Amino acid sequence: MLIGILSDTHDHRIHTLEAINRLAEAKVDVVLHAGDLISPFVIKAFGERFGEKFKAVFGNNDGEKLGLRSMIENYGGSIEDYCFKGEFADRTFYMTHTQHNIEEIAASQMYDVVIYGHTHQQDLRQVNKTLVINPGEVTDWITGQSHFIVLDTSDLSYEILKIN
Repeated sequence: MLIGILSDTHDHRIHTLEAINRLAEAKVDVVLHAGDLISPFVIKAFGERFGEKFKAVFGNNDGEKLGLRSMIENYGGSIEDYCFKGEFADRTFYMTHTQHNIEEIAASQMYDVVIYGHTHQQDLRQVNKTLVINPGEVTDWITGQSHFIVLDTSDLSYEILKIN
């Protein structure tokens, strides 16, 4: 199973649409967004392409929470207030926006994959059996680079995809 992982789109419509198109081309089975979508405007593009395959968490900059939730749910997707916990292809996932408890969650070894965003800095590392992923930002406003990830659950290998 292929899972698209991205974060911090911040309404950067051009980069977000590019990421969505490339995730669709990669034929990902699920898209996980680690927060800071910002407004309902970009949800339409995610919803039309991925529908119920789109899972997200709210970020610290997501102000229009009712609108975001309503629009995502109208397409069949979901967005969680603080964290998403789920299983895909016999792999357990934990996703949140901020890095505040990432080290504890990874050290607990309760999950195969732990995902976060917020820092806009890419973080890809193994903590014993747990793969920690911060895909970096889809915008390029903080780091000057735009990234997202495609993860293969069969062996937890991943590909870093760049925009620009």
